[in-house]
Amino acid sequence: MNSTANFPKTGKAKDPWIKPVDSLVLLYQVVVSVLILAGSLPADDKIRLVGYHILAFLALLVALWNLRNFSNAVVAFAREFYPLAVMIFFYREVGLLVHQFFDWTLDEWLFSVDEEMGKIGMRIWNLQRFYQPGRLLNEFFSIGYSFYFLLLPLSALALYFRAPLSKFRTFMFALSFTYFLHYILFIFLPAESPRFYMPGLRESLKGYWVSDWLQSVVDQNAFPGGSFPSSHIAASVICLMAFPYFGKWRFCVLFLTLMLFAGTIYGRYHYFVDVVTGLGVGLCCYFVAPWLEKKWPFIFNEEGFARERPREAFN
Repeated sequence: MNSTANFPKTGKAKDPWIKPVDSLVLLYQVVVSVLILAGSLPADDKIRLVGYHILAFLALLVALWNLRNFSNAVVAFAREFYPLAVMIFFYREVGLLVHQFFDWTLDEWLFSVDEEMGKIGMRIWNLQRFYQPGRLLNEFFSIGYSFYFLLLPLSALALYFRAPLSKFRTFMFALSFTYFLHYILFIFLPAESPRFYMPGLRESLKGYWVSDWLQSVVDQNAFPGGSFPSSHIAASVICLMAFPYFGKWRFCVLFLTLMLFAGTIYGRYHYFVDVVTGLGVGLCCYFVAPWLEKKWPFIFNEEGFARERPREAFN
């Protein structure tokens, strides 16, 4: 397998220096800056956060411009993968923005919808309460939910080294689009999740090493309000783009992904309706994002003039 064939031909004018995913990252920063200014944060926090976005916006433009002629494999790799890093940064920021516009949450309504859908989550949580599950079972579902942290980079790596570069870029655009959409939805549709909203579900289920590690990660990074729809589920759907490129491991990846779906409910991280809605949003993004990437109107060539993105640039 010759991985160098997938590195972008950055020195040619037909490969624009700002690609669709780059402009999507830039656009998100503009949108979220507007939301910060329009929200209810204290003035000092608004200035600080918007200042960060202005600096990040300008730094990204400068970096993309200066990297346009680099053909080094490591630089090319970092150039293509940086959206994964900024998604994490933007997620942490959303925790500060959840209640800028609304001081209520959707949890009561989501709980009622869950009841109409068969009380699946509540049945599982009641069983955990009255018939305490064994550590091994808890560890099993913790492994499933933790697979989310591997699924995204594994999918990106499989596509980058085994698929055409255009396929990898479509995946990265679709993943970024999915996450940015969820971040905005979290601001306007705040939902705390069962573990934050319902008494008795905050305590973690006892397992072994993976369960302890997962609980530590969630405690340090999760925030009340970013639950509906489930971005974990939606992003996992986007990762289906990489499924054909996992080779003999694809069924193992599929099984672990299904464990991830189940672990979101078992671990009290989401209502059942969060999962269903995340699945629906993920499927929509799976089909809409590649179409949107092709139609993305403002891409700049190396001379900096806006023009339509040539199809051959990504082949």
